[in-house]
Amino acid sequence: MTANRMSLRLLTAAAVVLTATAAIGGCGRDSTPNQTPTQTAAVTIDDSPATGTIQVWAFNSEGEALAGLVEEFEKANPDVKVVVTPIPNDELPRKLEAALASGQVPDLVQPSTALPSYVAAGGILPVPEGLIDQAGFFPAAIELNTVDGTLYSVPWYVTAQVFAYNADLAAEAGVEPPATWDDVVAWAEALRSAGAANPLTTNADVENSWQALLTFIIQAGGTVYENGEFKLDSPEMLAACRHYASLFSSGASDASFLIELAETIVQFGSGEIGSMQVPSYLYNYLRQGAPTPETIAITTLPAGPANYGSYFGGSGLSVPAEAPNPDAAWKFARFLAEPASQAAFYEAGGVLPAARAAWEDPRLDSPGAPVFQEMLEASKAPPNIPTWTQIRSEISAVAEQLAHGVLTPEEAVVAMQAKAVEIGDGRQ
Repeated sequence: MTANRMSLRLLTAAAVVLTATAAIGGCGRDSTPNQTPTQTAAVTIDDSPATGTIQVWAFNSEGEALAGLVEEFEKANPDVKVVVTPIPNDELPRKLEAALASGQVPDLVQPSTALPSYVAAGGILPVPEGLIDQAGFFPAAIELNTVDGTLYSVPWYVTAQVFAYNADLAAEAGVEPPATWDDVVAWAEALRSAGAANPLTTNADVENSWQALLTFIIQAGGTVYENGEFKLDSPEMLAACRHYASLFSSGASDASFLIELAETIVQFGSGEIGSMQVPSYLYNYLRQGAPTPETIAITTLPAGPANYGSYFGGSGLSVPAEAPNPDAAWKFARFLAEPASQAAFYEAGGVLPAARAAWEDPRLDSPGAPVFQEMLEASKAPPNIPTWTQIRSEISAVAEQLAHGVLTPEEAVVAMQAKAVEIGDGRQ
């Protein structure tokens, strides 16, 4: 297994995601959606060497992990200087928003989930025509970085949701991980009999329970938003809510159990937690916290009526509209999108490549890689609308009540749809 070199700051970032926790076939696992290239800017970037200074703002860990790649890029482009500023994860969005408003911007940034808002404000340039071959990336990575049909960010790295479980407990219980929704209750009962206090931990808090519910609506064959309309009261969403509620009403999951990152790592290794849906970047931490790395196993998520997919996460690289050196910035982004660069960044930073060809690199040869790749192929990007963070907060608030039995699934879908319509999609 490639050594995990992520800094403790990324572990802190992971805590934000996990605390009290971007053509899919049916239950078969061999179908991949076709990818349609999105619109790019008419501007083209040539192959001449980059020159001048490139100011880069990145999240702390990603910025720190860039050192080796910066050195390589500067050697290939002797007249360029890349200055990377690592910024704390909770500060970067606020700092970038202020910079875009003032016009005092860097040349290359990580826009993260705020990309649609920055685009709506006119603060981000479209990706130049021909800068990257979109077919070389996971389809959802392109979708994640596209707003209204135009690519605004170069896919850099991605995250996948996987089903992690304590293999020692499963062996003691004599069970295989659940393949479908119908299997999860029996799985949880078997792991509880083997000693797991929380055999199937499911997010049920008021802030982050959208993560489970978004996964389930995808697995039911539905979507949150499509063709300018919210679909939160669809039959597929109702099926997702019924499955989510059943995990708690059956006793498979405990709605009162709050997920805390540091404790989760210890509890997973000890067997107190038997299994849960986790983002890919926590895999190494779980293995490090276990008695042996092999104690922690992963597989694809249990499939719903339509598929076994989930939501797709990750980050791209964007150039602000008023960037001082956009030509060099795009050249650096193109370099970072190359498969060899992404494999090197995986080795340095522990995050998964968005470029498919990077997965053929020996540096990606790890026990979890095939599962991550399969889930990435099967998953979908969340809605790329300016109000998505508000919408998902409302989904979490309703889901928390659903988990505790305060709302029925029928009431939950009505409440979520009404709130989403009230908020709107943020488009003009």
